[in-house]
Amino acid sequence: MDANKDFEKIKEEIANSESVRACARRHGTVGDPTAMKICYLFRHHPELSVSDIATLVDLSISAASRQLKKLKEADIVTSNKQAQTVYYSLQNNEFTQNLVEELSEGVTK
Repeated sequence: MDANKDFEKIKEEIANSESVRACARRHGTVGDPTAMKICYLFRHHPELSVSDIATLVDLSISAASRQLKKLKEADIVTSNKQAQTVYYSLQNNEFTQNLVEELSEGVTK
């Protein structure tokens, strides 16, 4: 897998994704467009580090961490620390399954 090619493709998709913006409007506070971009990333990668998320969404690591903290508090993401790196993934619940499905709708149409 060429991670740089995948990252560039994903960055382009989320930058121009109407489904991300529409989903953000529907989900109020949790639906912040940046938070929705982070959730969108998990369509492609079930687990990502904070630095990968920051790179893909064009955020500083501290800004990505703040968004991830909000998502974790809302039970949308979970974290797993391995050595010095914290990895995030979506919680496995009905809300996140519906969220990923909704985010995917604009891509498949």
